Amino acid sequence: MEEDKNGITFNIYGGSNQILPNATKAEQHFYGDQFAKEALRQGAPDEAPLTPDERRLLVYVEQEESLRNYVASLAACRTAADVGQVVALMCENESRLDNERIATKAFIETLLPLIPGVGKGRGVDNLRIQIANAWQERKRALKNCLR
Repeated sequence: MEEDKNGITFNIYGGSNQILPNATKAEQHFYGDQFAKEALRQGAPDEAPLTPDERRLLVYVEQEESLRNYVASLAACRTAADVGQVVALMCENESRLDNERIATKAFIETLLPLIPGVGKGRGVDNLRIQIANAWQERKRALKNCLR
């Protein structure tokens, strides 16, 4: 720190620093990787409880956080093909889903209340076709990536 007649000069090299002349208090918190998720969760606003329709899908998804992401993706779908893409992603990531289960009427009917943006093509048979097409595309793409 150097003083001259016009004021004080700070020479700072590297790092990230803030000078807060009017601050009354400064806090700094460090969290390791294992604690960051919990610390962020504590500061986050409470999430709304799952609806009954969302809970029915929880049978196929292991983690509630993943379920919320899938529900948001399904709600954003505008076509049956979009739904197929989301289900293909679910099938790839969730151990409780496989190509047989995603084609069942029970599974597809679980999706229906969660896809309000899909107007035409909401029938179980059409959704089954779109899901099968998306899953085949995804498997083909994964196979090509592994080559």
